[in-house]
Parts: sequence; structure tokens; C-alpha cells
Amino acid sequence: MTTLSNSSTNSADSPESIPSRPKDREISGRFVVLSMVGLGLFLTSLLFIYFEYKTRTFRPLREAIGREFRHSRPNVEGGKLKGKGPNILRISMSIPFDPNVDATSSQSVLKRIAELTREHQKLEKFDQFEVNLIHFEPEKEAVTKSFSWPAAVAAGVDFIPDLETHDSK
Repeated sequence: MTTLSNSSTNSADSPESIPSRPKDREISGRFVVLSMVGLGLFLTSLLFIYFEYKTRTFRPLREAIGREFRHSRPNVEGGKLKGKGPNILRISMSIPFDPNVDATSSQSVLKRIAELTREHQKLEKFDQFEVNLIHFEPEKEAVTKSFSWPAAVAAGVDFIPDLETHDSK
């Protein structure tokens, strides 16, 4: 076992033998704060541009559904899933009833959604029209029921959502 003694100092460890290094460059606090504010503004504008790019074409439909069905938190998105497959217009929204139990209310909601979609969006651009009805019940898992139709069928003025033949889940 070796014992270190303060009395024996190595000449290589003495302060005179340590080479001096150049003084570190100092950055002022004002520069750091301004840089952080600039980064925050840049990221906020980037987020705004991304949001505008992704939602602009579907915003009128989303707002119309929100006005028609209060507290429904509608989400409207369109396009191909991961760039592959059919071109889908997908609407997801919250409803105050269980879609598996109350079929007549589900059908009336789907009919009104189809009418609003025809008013605000060109369904001919899409291959498929999908509506997801979600019921959130406190302390339980959310109940989701998805409906899907060919967009050409849903684009027709006389389209009436048939719950039995076009239910996908």
C-alpha cells in the first residue's frame, strides 16, 4: 500500500512547469440571450409554415365540421399513407354517443359529414373517403368505429351512408 505525502512534490507538477494556454474566448450573456430568442423565433416560424402547408387545403372543411358538431375536435387529413396506396380523405371526430350502440345517430352524423365534405372538398381527387367516429368515455378506453367508401360513391348527391356494407372495423 502506497502512501502519498505532501512533502514530496514532483518538479513536473509544480505551477511553474505547467505551460500557459491562451485565454478562452468569452461570449457575452447578451449574445447568448439574443441567440436563444432568435432560435425560438426561427423554430416558431418553421412550425407555423409546416402547419400552414399541411392543413391549408382541409381547413375550411375542418372548421365547418367544428361549427356543425360542437366539441367534436375534428381532424381532416388527406393523401397517401406514407406516400403509397390509395389517395384517402380521412375525417376523425369525437362524438357524444357510442357508435356501436346508436346506429341511427351514427348514420345521421355520417350523412351530414358527407354533405359538408361535398360542399368544401372535391372528393373526385381522392380514391377513398374514410370517417372515424370516436367516443371518449371517462375512465374507459375510447370506442372507435371506422367507415370507408369509395370517394366516387361518396361524391354523389344522393349518397346515403350505409352502415352495414361499408363498415371497415
